[in-house]
Amino acid sequence: MKLIGIIAAVLVVLILPLTLHSLTLEQCNDQNIKGNFDLIIYANAFINDPETFIVLDKVDDKVIISPYAPEFKYRIFKNLNDKEALKIVNEILKNPSFVSTIKCSTIKDEENAFGYELKPVYFPWVFGILEPVETVYKKKDSIITIFTNLNPRVEKQLYGGGGSDHD
Repeated sequence: MKLIGIIAAVLVVLILPLTLHSLTLEQCNDQNIKGNFDLIIYANAFINDPETFIVLDKVDDKVIISPYAPEFKYRIFKNLNDKEALKIVNEILKNPSFVSTIKCSTIKDEENAFGYELKPVYFPWVFGILEPVETVYKKKDSIITIFTNLNPRVEKQLYGGGGSDHD
């Protein structure tokens, strides 16, 4: 069953319209984060959920950032100032038992910054890798879509039971 899901996900990515343009992620720090944002919390279904990350979407740029996921997989808090947004980021992502630091990346194209991605960087003993969720940002017109993928090794740890007889 998992193999079918993986194949379906790969096919969706392969058949996406070629008019989507990839955006880049450039390292930043929280001092760069100024203004008002729509805060998108992805996953966060349970403590130490490896799929959890947060996106701060600039309110004043007329570009919408949206996850390619069902609505139950994320939450959006509208029009928060930078202090409110960073307070929520720290409350959700900073867990000194599991997280070594929070990685800040600017979501941008050649000319414009559209927002920020904030991800926990885990201690190596938590999942065996530092960043278990991978993200790709694609832009078409005034919509940026976030595509996510949980590292297969971490997915197997969480949902595969660790046995070698699982697909």
